[in-house]
Amino acid sequence: MIERNTKQKEIILDILEHNRIHPTIHEIYELAKKEYPSIGQATIYRNVNRLVDEGKILKLPNKTNDSYHYDINMSSHDHLLCKGCGKIIDIFDNDYSKIFNTIEKKNSIKIDKAIILLEGFCSNCNK
Repeated sequence: MIERNTKQKEIILDILEHNRIHPTIHEIYELAKKEYPSIGQATIYRNVNRLVDEGKILKLPNKTNDSYHYDINMSSHDHLLCKGCGKIIDIFDNDYSKIFNTIEKKNSIKIDKAIILLEGFCSNCNK
């Protein structure tokens, strides 16, 4: 089945590309509404979930409440969730190959993908 890239999906992808703050779905909706006042909340929710299902964006848990954050950067990287301010920070210097090899050997499995969420404090909150 061919996936269509609807105008709504393009709006969401553009918002994520230009707002690298890992917004929640509500923040995506609020940003979309500023430029497209007639866009509905259900439309945003449906299309964000489709983009996740299509593997075009990442869905990141938020430990402070039941919402999720979204990331358009699909390159190999991890995230730090600041326990002070709640900000999510991209972490790119990650080589877990030795750890993954050990896990694979001990459990007779093959790791295909890992999304790691570290918890700690950002540089501002760590002061």
